Amino acid sequence: MGQNETTVWQDEPMFVRDTVFQPIDTPTAVDEVARRIRQAIVLGVLRDGDRLPAETELAKRIGVGVMTVRAALSELRADGLLETHRGRLGGSFVAASDRAILTGVGSTDPAHLRQQAEILGGLEAQASRIAAALITDVEVGILADLTTEMEQPHSAGEVGVINNRFHLTIAAASGNRELVSLISQRRAELYTAAYALSGVQLPLLLDSHAHPAIVEALAERDGDIASSRMWEHHRVTLDGVIAAM
Repeated sequence: MGQNETTVWQDEPMFVRDTVFQPIDTPTAVDEVARRIRQAIVLGVLRDGDRLPAETELAKRIGVGVMTVRAALSELRADGLLETHRGRLGGSFVAASDRAILTGVGSTDPAHLRQQAEILGGLEAQASRIAAALITDVEVGILADLTTEMEQPHSAGEVGVINNRFHLTIAAASGNRELVSLISQRRAELYTAAYALSGVQLPLLLDSHAHPAIVEALAERDGDIASSRMWEHHRVTLDGVIAAM
């Protein structure tokens, strides 16, 4: 397994990753820490070979005890999602993003899936509306590059990562951290369920043809059109997933 030198993609808004490390206020902090890291792996925010911050740094950033972090990392190692290496260049590294997708599945009932997709679609449509007024030319350029990249030959896993980056970049452009957090959680849950239903077909079912139209609306700073195109994008993708069952 290769180890990436950097733990942050240089063209990715920092608080896309920051949502993984926000302070936790919950009686099940171990489960919450593990869930957030698993979610980041599912979405491709943390990739195979990425090194997590040290346990003490994670504990400080999330606002929990070191033992809580240690227990969460142990749980993820037991599931095969992390590997720990000793030594000066050691630490906890992401080991198996595919396993994270397969072990993170919740309900796969089509009716429940549609309800969850409607929630995510609504959140991302609103994020697109807000982002249209705030998005920078640099962020528009990143989205355009991701759209072009998705048209190139890639493995199923790579297509999923690029698609998730596209959507999370729009969420981040809204400037609303709570919205980014909600979208990240809902997207991870929906992605694992859709993958369980359609398997390796999922990347082929993504309505990626809608991405250029969404980018165009954002570049023109038209929130209404960006929102409606994002909502339609979700509807078409979900219909394709359910039809493939």
